[in-house]
Amino acid sequence: MSSLNSMTLDAGKVSTPRRLTDVLFAALEITRPHNCTLVFGSVLLGGWLGVHSLPPPLLLAALSAGLVAAGGYAFNDLWDIATDRLNKPGRPLPSERLPIWLARTIAFGLTGLGIGLALILPATCRGIVLAAVLGLLLYNRCLKGVPLAGNLLIGGLGGLTFLYGGAAVQSLIASAVPAAFASLYHTGREILKDLEDVKGDHLRSGGTLPLKWGVKRSQILITSNYLLVLLATPLPFLFGLYGLRYLAGVLLLDAFLAYIGVALWRDPSPGALSRLNRLLKVGMVIGLGPIFVDNF
Repeated sequence: MSSLNSMTLDAGKVSTPRRLTDVLFAALEITRPHNCTLVFGSVLLGGWLGVHSLPPPLLLAALSAGLVAAGGYAFNDLWDIATDRLNKPGRPLPSERLPIWLARTIAFGLTGLGIGLALILPATCRGIVLAAVLGLLLYNRCLKGVPLAGNLLIGGLGGLTFLYGGAAVQSLIASAVPAAFASLYHTGREILKDLEDVKGDHLRSGGTLPLKWGVKRSQILITSNYLLVLLATPLPFLFGLYGLRYLAGVLLLDAFLAYIGVALWRDPSPGALSRLNRLLKVGMVIGLGPIFVDNF
């Protein structure tokens, strides 16, 4: 019997508070709070670039996006229980630290709250939230096993967070540059994650890009994607959109991406890919820094 069932049946035992705490931590873990923080910050930056302030609609938009993202991560884990038993057995659901009914409640509840907040924002925000929720549903139901299509969709949703912030303050144009870079960046990371999860993804219907096209082609595509980001990063400076502070800061991102490309070919083992995946999360902050500093 799992520890969760034991928690329910043995409510009088001294260990119950500890087990309840484990469930609460698992409930938090399934929402990926570190990723949601990045979503929250991306929305704020997307709107701040247009008005250089943090008005209430922008704060509500950031909270709305964070809630939808948190719910989306819970939905993702619900769909991925079978593959996660091989790829990530320590996750809350395959490890049975979190009951499925509670994961469903979290997924529907947080997504509903995020959509509810969007209803009091400008019409463009409501459209973006609807597109994001439908995109997440389409990804989980249909596109996870479609080579490249699912990666491109998630990459696009990553860029959409900045546009959501711009829409909240009715200044979409200012958020377009980080949105474009984020879409490219997230697409490469999604392919790398598929490369990391090859073992469990054999259980999925269809097939991810590494399973269909092979490891080498996937490495080439990831490298090409980040090379494109590297080549594109100076363009906002060359076109006069950002200044020297942006250019100086973005050189750090370029060096980081060059390292990722070299490391990807040096050691494509699951452990090394997992480390690169974690580094790419740090790279998101490195990439946003030059834009923020240049506009501060």
